[in-house]
Amino acid sequence: MSTVLNQPPTFVPSVFLDAPMWNHAGLPEWFAESQREAWERFTNLAMPSRKDEHWRFANLGLLEFDGFRRLPGGEDPGFEGLKETAARVVTVNDAVVVKEGAEVKGLEVLTLREALGRHGERLRALLGVPTTGLGGEKFAALHQAQLADAVVIVTAAGVEVGAPVEIVHWLTEAQATGFPRTIILAGENSRVTVVEHHVAAGAGPVWSCGAAQIHAARGAAVNYVQFNGHPEGGKAMHFSTLRSERDAQVKHAAFQLGSGSVRTEVLSEVAGEGGRSDMLSVSLAAGTQEIDQRTLQDHLSAHTGSDLLYKNILFGKARTVFAGLIRVDEGAHYTDAYQKCRNLLLSGECEANSMPGLEINADQVKCSHGSTSGRLSEEEVFYLLSRGIPRETAEHMMSLGFALEVVERLGQPAVEALAVRLLAARLAEIGG
Repeated sequence: MSTVLNQPPTFVPSVFLDAPMWNHAGLPEWFAESQREAWERFTNLAMPSRKDEHWRFANLGLLEFDGFRRLPGGEDPGFEGLKETAARVVTVNDAVVVKEGAEVKGLEVLTLREALGRHGERLRALLGVPTTGLGGEKFAALHQAQLADAVVIVTAAGVEVGAPVEIVHWLTEAQATGFPRTIILAGENSRVTVVEHHVAAGAGPVWSCGAAQIHAARGAAVNYVQFNGHPEGGKAMHFSTLRSERDAQVKHAAFQLGSGSVRTEVLSEVAGEGGRSDMLSVSLAAGTQEIDQRTLQDHLSAHTGSDLLYKNILFGKARTVFAGLIRVDEGAHYTDAYQKCRNLLLSGECEANSMPGLEINADQVKCSHGSTSGRLSEEEVFYLLSRGIPRETAEHMMSLGFALEVVERLGQPAVEALAVRLLAARLAEIGG
């Protein structure tokens, strides 16, 4: 069991309105100062407005967070995830309560305090506000100010971690708030997969405001897979920054399986020649859910590649927003970059908004973007109906098939099987 930076014994009145309860004893002064500056930045930044391009199509009425509070940690409620892992970490209301495994030579799985003790200078450039430049700066500053602990994964050069590292973040009561952060530092030519779950133990709204930072050194390969399974009344925000150095590969996959409102911002910097970024997502949106996803594929060097595939499956009155930009910087010649968003509409009342874009400042590039929206083929549905399969079941089977193109790109059979299980479970909930 690990000690966290800040575990208040009672409720904090409001994480959105009240200053954090910091405990910086024994921590570097630069980190303490970063949190104080982040709180000041948060209080000075205005809330998003309809004039903000990065919040186009978003329902700003969902940005109400007063009353959400920090809770103390507790017992691990238990989650059925992967059967085999290289390491496993469980947090409850941001307190690390389980940290086991990590016996692979060259793999470190650390709490924030442990990581600052071992890799403080290396982390200094990363442990600031996880800004993506995609509109969520106020909430990214709040995340930094309220940060109590983190999971830091470090792989040494040349290490190949066979089984995934699994992280489970629990929120345990209504109005609970979490600020989870995952930092992955992959050494040269190393290989690691990280699977992260965001779940809630009870009924009622919760709010997760998290961040992931991934830095793949030369020749490294990192797979990061995130499952958001908060209840439908919950709120989720997540800021991800990915950086691929020379010949490195970073794969970022997100599965949105719950929460009443979700906002994700993913910035991928492909910074070295031969670097590659894959950005994947499947969202199952039902009822009145809103899922808002903003991305930037930023190519900084020549001979780099990226590929984005986002798939949204909408039921009821659900809404999705996708805004993605491929940006090729000056000098980033011979870039290959692709972006595709596909929306499957399963009701006449759902709404999908897609805004792909290109900004090309180099020569000899191959870049394309596109978005499609459509319904299930009635001929294919009829084929299943004619074999005695109820319409709802047929629609769910075809929806799962629609998602498999993303699932099959995860690259590990155990993770792919987990994704199929969680998607099927969510479809069953929607059917109920």
